[in-house]
Order: sequence, then C-alpha cells, then structure tokens
Amino acid sequence: MREKYVLVDLPADMLSLKALKAKKAHARLVQICAVNTETGYDLLYSFADQYHFVNYKVALRRDEEIVSISDIYPSASFFENEMAELFGVNIDYINLDYDRHLYTIEEETPFRPAKKEEEQNG
Repeated sequence: MREKYVLVDLPADMLSLKALKAKKAHARLVQICAVNTETGYDLLYSFADQYHFVNYKVALRRDEEIVSISDIYPSASFFENEMAELFGVNIDYINLDYDRHLYTIEEETPFRPAKKEEEQNG
C-alpha cells in the first residue's frame, strides 16, 4: 500500500483548529519538528490516519509565539519541550512544561543560530 503525503502551509493561529479536526478524525500525531530558517523557524506538525499523512508547516519568526497543542495531543508536550529547549521556539501553554530542562545540556538553545551569532559578535 502506498502512503499519501500532503504538505500544507498553515498560519500559526490555525494550528489548534487543525489539530482539533485531526483528533476528531481519529488521526494520530506522528511527529513535530523544528528547522531553522533565516528569519525564524519552520515547524512541521505531522498527523496520520492509516497511511494518509497530513503535514502542516508553520513559518514562525524568532520573536513570535505559538500555542501548544498538548491539550489536544498530550504527547505533543515532549516535541514542544524539545523545540523550546534546543531551538528557542516560544511555545505557550505546554501542559507538561519542563521549563527548558527536558535535556541535560550545557548550552542554552544550542540549535538557535541567531544566539550563536550574537555571542560571536558580542
């Protein structure tokens, strides 16, 4: 069986609605990840129902915030804590918020290039 893959650009303020619709359709949360861009982040939220994948890409500036979907999908809290801690993504209302202590790491937000550039230009 061949899977169906869909990628949709989505404004940050529509994410909760799409997550609610996915939950109502019994889709499972597959993964959430962050990728650095020149101005901020691309956040990818992937949902699946059987072999039908829907992926929402949210472009976020570094100074913008996004609301957690952990109240809809509790497992999202781990992905969201990781994005906050490693990349510095501003995520509001994570149900299980580790407050940037999910990992034992020496460097704060090690995958946030703007922070590294600021320190080098210091």
